[in-house]
Parts: sequence; structure tokens; C-alpha cells
Amino acid sequence: MGEMKKMLVVAGLGAAVGYLFGTEQGRAKLARFTDRAKRMAGDPEVQQKVSDMAGQVKSNADKLPDPVSGVVKTAADQVQSKLDHPELR
Repeated sequence: MGEMKKMLVVAGLGAAVGYLFGTEQGRAKLARFTDRAKRMAGDPEVQQKVSDMAGQVKSNADKLPDPVSGVVKTAADQVQSKLDHPELR
């Protein structure tokens, strides 16, 4: 990516963050998004799908090279642990 494109991306991200945190309208949109995300994360159906995916990832981790396999299994275990123990979230 060229230097000019990088500067435009950084400027765009800065403007978006400034809007979200610096304006009342932006903070309201961020609050609505956060509320929706929390409701979705608390949905038992979503939690079941995430749990299923964590199990699939863990069972397929053996196909990866050793150091990567261990990291993937640990990450899947952490996801599963947070689903099993909601107080850890």
C-alpha cells in the first residue's frame, strides 16, 4: 500500500473513532451496537454454535504443525471455558 493510501486509511479511522466517541450521535450509535452485541452474545443459540465451532476447531487442530496446534487447542479451550462459566466474561 502506498504512503498516501496509508495516510487516508489512518485519517478515515481517526475520523470514525472521533465521531463514535466525540459526538452525542456517535456515542448513541455505539451504545445501540454494544447493546445488540451483548444480546446476541447472550443468546443460547449463538452460544451453542460458538461451542460447536470451538469443538470442531479443537478436533481439527491435530492437522496443524505442533506449535500451532497447541496454541489453537488452548484458544478453543479458553472459548469453551468462558461459555461454560459465564462469570469469566
